[in-house]
Amino acid sequence: MERSTRGALRHAVVVDVEITDSQSGIRIKERTKDLSVYGCRVSTETPFPAGTKVMFKMVYAGKEIAAFGQVMYGRPDIGMGIAFTAIAPKDQKLLEDLFAD
Repeated sequence: MERSTRGALRHAVVVDVEITDSQSGIRIKERTKDLSVYGCRVSTETPFPAGTKVMFKMVYAGKEIAAFGQVMYGRPDIGMGIAFTAIAPKDQKLLEDLFAD
């Protein structure tokens, strides 16, 4: 686990995710590098540009978690960072439970 200035503890969770560009509908399937209750970093050589609004989906421990987000940065050498902008209360609870000590 890594402490960050982003407001939440980031966890080195590697899980398959599906990220869809909300405007173009382009969908990519990649893996997370880290995850928090507020966003994630995704490993990809073809990131969406900063500012892109996206739909985020992942399945962890048999449960699907979905959120809307915005790409904060996208670079082929480090991937892309996504900040969650809207998440259903049940999905937020699943994320919180995932990281509960």
